[in-house]
Amino acid sequence: MKLKKRTLLLAIVMLISAGGFFLFVKKITVLQIRNLDHSQTLRIMTGPSGAFSIFYINSIYDEPVSEEFQIKGDAIILKGVRTKSPGVMGYYGFDDTREFHPLNRDLGAAFIFKKGMVEGQGLRIGEKTIFLNEIGEKGNSIQLSVEFMRLGRYLLLMLCNN
Repeated sequence: MKLKKRTLLLAIVMLISAGGFFLFVKKITVLQIRNLDHSQTLRIMTGPSGAFSIFYINSIYDEPVSEEFQIKGDAIILKGVRTKSPGVMGYYGFDDTREFHPLNRDLGAAFIFKKGMVEGQGLRIGEKTIFLNEIGEKGNSIQLSVEFMRLGRYLLLMLCNN
């Protein structure tokens, strides 16, 4: 009977150790969304592809636009712009009328943009949608950056922010 208890205790200790090892060793990629005008920051764990998009309404043509990005290493790559509006296509310098215009522009580890004056601006990361009015007001400077952190730290930050 004592042997079964010791074996069970040893198995439990090994499982706890393996879980702790996983939490404090495994690194994940996180997209950090920071309002530079106010001290607000959101962190979202990206999926394996590192893909996300920013969507908004173009203020001149009042038409929807989506900019598609991918995280590769420590860089954010603008993969393309999606719109159905010929006016927006011309505004951005696209000569044809395809809905998706591929690009491959390296933006580095971070970039800054302004929160638009028109509502409906946000980010999509996998199945998650974040509207920028959750983090800022019209005209605020928003910084997107890539951050690598241990899974345990990310979970702790999520617990402390909620």
